[in-house]
Amino acid sequence: MPRPIIFFEGIVNPPSEIGAIRNIFIYSEIFLRRNDDFLLETETNNKDIYYEWLKKTYLSDYIKDIVTKEENVQGKRVLEEFDKVTFNNFQIIINAIYNN
Repeated sequence: MPRPIIFFEGIVNPPSEIGAIRNIFIYSEIFLRRNDDFLLETETNNKDIYYEWLKKTYLSDYIKDIVTKEENVQGKRVLEEFDKVTFNNFQIIINAIYNN
């Protein structure tokens, strides 16, 4: 069973580029033929804020769930080394997710 890929709180906010974030999901599904679950990990009191943000930016189409650190969800947390997602670091992030 594949482990989910977990984004950390803040990585989906500006200065990250929403199009670049969407491309990560699309690239992994179409070109890599992966069907990984993507989750967003945040503080408990920020869940509602991020829920609304994901809906507003249509990232809720790709991020399956919002979890907290207290839930201790096991998954691949490779995106903690990045402070933003842009088209300039898109390929580096794809490599970090799938080549570790």
